[in-house]
Amino acid sequence: MISPEDIAHLPEQPGVYLMSNAEGRILYIGKAVNIRSRVQSHFASSNTFKSFYPQVATVDFLVTDNEVDALLLENSLVKEKQPPYNVRLKDDKRFPYLKLSLDEKFPQLYLTRTLPKKSEVTKKRDKTNPRYFGPYVHVHEARKTLQTLQEIFPLRSCRIPSKDLKLDRPCLEFEMHQCLAPCVASECGEEEYRELALKVEKFLEGDHKEVREDLESKMAAAAENLAFEKAAIYRDAIEALGSLKQRQAIDLLQEDSEDYLAASQLGDITCVAVIRRRGGAIRGSQHYFLEVETETSVKEVLSAFIEQHYSVAPEIPRRILCTELPYSHEVLSKWLTSQTSKRIDVKQPHRGPRLKMLDMAQQNAEFHAAEQYRKSHGNKRRLHPAVLRLGVDLKLNPMPVRIEGFDISHHRGEEPVASMVVFENGLVKKSDYRKFKIKSARGGDDFRSMEEVIGRRFLHTEESFGRLPDLVLIDGGPVQLEFALLAKNRIAENLEEPYRSQVENIPMVSLAKREEEIFLPEQSEPVVFDDRHEGRRLLQQVRDESHRFAIGFHRKRKGGKRQTSQLESIPGVGPARMEKLLIRFRSMEGVAQASPEEIAETPGITADLAEAISKHCREMLQSSGATEGA
Repeated sequence: MISPEDIAHLPEQPGVYLMSNAEGRILYIGKAVNIRSRVQSHFASSNTFKSFYPQVATVDFLVTDNEVDALLLENSLVKEKQPPYNVRLKDDKRFPYLKLSLDEKFPQLYLTRTLPKKSEVTKKRDKTNPRYFGPYVHVHEARKTLQTLQEIFPLRSCRIPSKDLKLDRPCLEFEMHQCLAPCVASECGEEEYRELALKVEKFLEGDHKEVREDLESKMAAAAENLAFEKAAIYRDAIEALGSLKQRQAIDLLQEDSEDYLAASQLGDITCVAVIRRRGGAIRGSQHYFLEVETETSVKEVLSAFIEQHYSVAPEIPRRILCTELPYSHEVLSKWLTSQTSKRIDVKQPHRGPRLKMLDMAQQNAEFHAAEQYRKSHGNKRRLHPAVLRLGVDLKLNPMPVRIEGFDISHHRGEEPVASMVVFENGLVKKSDYRKFKIKSARGGDDFRSMEEVIGRRFLHTEESFGRLPDLVLIDGGPVQLEFALLAKNRIAENLEEPYRSQVENIPMVSLAKREEEIFLPEQSEPVVFDDRHEGRRLLQQVRDESHRFAIGFHRKRKGGKRQTSQLESIPGVGPARMEKLLIRFRSMEGVAQASPEEIAETPGITADLAEAISKHCREMLQSSGATEGA
């Protein structure tokens, strides 16, 4: 039976786990919000103990983004592998889908649990084939999505066959602006109606930009004409678009097979994860460790892996999709094509559901690389892959298990405050958060304020602040880092041993916002990691959380919501966008000083909305007589 130590090293992430016996036969497949906790619960009590547990020799896993994806993946793998100890329902009720009946003269959008058989699917893709979108795990989620879409796109909801849609007058839905009334020729023609149906198709495929921009232009026009109620309707529709949980479109014409490849390098460990997708469903995953030189790039790793793996693989898929385009990918494609009777493509997708699949493969490669690193380096504790990657790439010793992030917040120098947030092993630890009121530094002097806060933090080496950090993150560039280092070292000089050495040896880095550059002490050039680097993403999370916590404390100290109300008064800016803007720019003045292009880099802000926000904030500050500067 599998040992408790092996279970303790499973990831604490959502995903699917596969229990196998010594011969490699899969006995049971399960899903979990936390894989480790769920597997532990199987063996924790005699009340939950199953007869096959003594046969379990290994537990493999596949990490997903969330529990919903885990449920969908579990359903697919259980049907594919048919493990003997999984419960199987006799009726095998299927997940609901949204069907867009483009095969009708006047298409409809409705729920269905029935997908056509392959023999019933037209082999050639055109705009007259029905489309299926899903699956949705819960039917109420599908119904809510359908209801919202019907409010935005006035397609007909009646079940009258298209050939019988010849009425003298439209129904009540037309009067309520919920249908274009294709049943009345004078109200809506076939071409106009199909154009609307194709917009629905485009939206469900994930192309939201055109729909959102159309609604935003209508909202802006309504606000300009002082039609605020109508503008509010468009605003609510835009927010409804953002709240929809989009699902991947099922391409029933796609019989091609695909493999998704991702590589993770951690010190001397290199792991490649492969997810196999066949016939529109995930059929399994594997991971492989490679012996490569430390300086080998991911492009080289993937190129070598493809050449070696598919030269002996029993099956070569039609597409091999990679997180980075391998070296000589065109040569690899031609070579693989020569091994089969069909064209083989080696590609790198940049958006859409295939990119999401690669993200899943990347997560799994990182977890397996981290586990192998732990085993080979004798670490007893399982560390989060982001913590390991950050420690290895920044050459930190010990590993940055506990990271403390600091940030300053004020409004034109008034009520300056600071925050300290804590992440342990890649996760927030809110019980150790601390708030500071700036006492000695002049309001608006962020450098001296940071110096004060760092000094006050390291006066507390006792357990009231939690244990000392393995890494300190400062928001800013080399100047902010220098002030923080001076404060830490000055405090250390007045401490008794062993605290003096402990504080002196705590590493500090700063993260500059514009280019996400990482500055280290006594190093003139910053370190720049790519967007996929999990260590960089962890530092960004710490930085953003320290922003959020500092801004919240500052608002409370001010005792009002002046900035909030000012931002929310801008058409198209709701609470969610307002918070993102304040986290990114820290104040109304910060938003006003930013260019429209910089504002548009905020998630959820389009170029047109960024222009409106910039203009609105500048006008507000000018009318209030506010001076420039934070």
